Amino acid sequence: MSVERIRIGYVIGQLSYGGAERQLYELSRGLDAKRFQCFVYCLSERTFPYGDMIREAGVELRILKPHGHFDLTRILKLAYLVHKDRIDILHSFLFHANGYAWPARPLAGGPHLVTSARNCQAVGWLRDWVNRLAFQGSDAIVCNGEAVRSFIGQHYRAPAEKCAVIYNGVDLERFTPSTESPPSVWRSGNGLVITVGRLVPQKDLELFLDAAALLTHKQAGVRFLIVGDGPCRGALERYAARNGLDGQVAFLGERADIAELLHTADVVWLTSAWEGLPNLLLEAMACAKPVVTRDVGACREVVCHGVNGYLVPKRDAETFAQYTLGLLTNPAQASEMGRAGRKVAEEKFSLSTMIRDTAKLYGSLLESRVGVAS
Repeated sequence: MSVERIRIGYVIGQLSYGGAERQLYELSRGLDAKRFQCFVYCLSERTFPYGDMIREAGVELRILKPHGHFDLTRILKLAYLVHKDRIDILHSFLFHANGYAWPARPLAGGPHLVTSARNCQAVGWLRDWVNRLAFQGSDAIVCNGEAVRSFIGQHYRAPAEKCAVIYNGVDLERFTPSTESPPSVWRSGNGLVITVGRLVPQKDLELFLDAAALLTHKQAGVRFLIVGDGPCRGALERYAARNGLDGQVAFLGERADIAELLHTADVVWLTSAWEGLPNLLLEAMACAKPVVTRDVGACREVVCHGVNGYLVPKRDAETFAQYTLGLLTNPAQASEMGRAGRKVAEEKFSLSTMIRDTAKLYGSLLESRVGVAS
């Protein structure tokens, strides 16, 4: 006798390159297919690259075309699809998706609602108000760090008893230490520093470029890679030129070969003004690379200062440059930090841990419904 699978519906704003998008993909394809059947509801037509990857993994993808900035018809469409697909648990990713999943839930027949908090930043009064209501109306709230849980408790008054901290997971096989330094057209003999992320104000890449300029004055020949794309690219390229970084900084755009690029790095930087728990730090640590990061969001839950990287307590380009110079001029220390980072990634941030903890949360929600029914 076959047992009907638990039907999970994921709601997300887009499926382009991004940390939350990656986590949704890994989760939807990683859950036990004998126990769970997954559906993804994307609130835009921006589905590259993860849309195709989700379909290839055998997960159903539904695209809800937008008709405005906040589209009420998409709430009705989402509710219709969730009801039609007989979803047991509706799980929204990011604040934007929470605002659609919460009102769609009662219209869809009342599946369990899991909302998400993956950042430590307000999103404007209207979305803040909607998310406050969504958190209050959730059965559970997944936070990807203790700092995120604290933030939504203070800013949104999210009920503490509903919050579950489930850390992002990193693919330890894809992001793995390289046995030898791979050749790269970007490398120089004096070091390579990399960052990865959307080129948006949140990532504060002006700080990255300020620190790069200071570091090149301390040690000539260091090269820098900025991987990602976004609306700030043109302004950042002009800013790099004004700082005398022509030939030292390369803007690579969006890339699928992040693991291979990280293997070529000596140090990985994260200069963001705000974050939740950044995938970049996990990926760099899994590749056994030392990191220098601004101390924002849940970064200190990943980086132990002086052990597997360095935390910069404020917006300080000089400190970024100084810590990195120490790593570039002391390869033994850099290697030791990299090994420590890999150990932390294996022990705390594996994909299997993230998937197991999420499945456990789903199971507890369904058990609570059975308990109430009986």
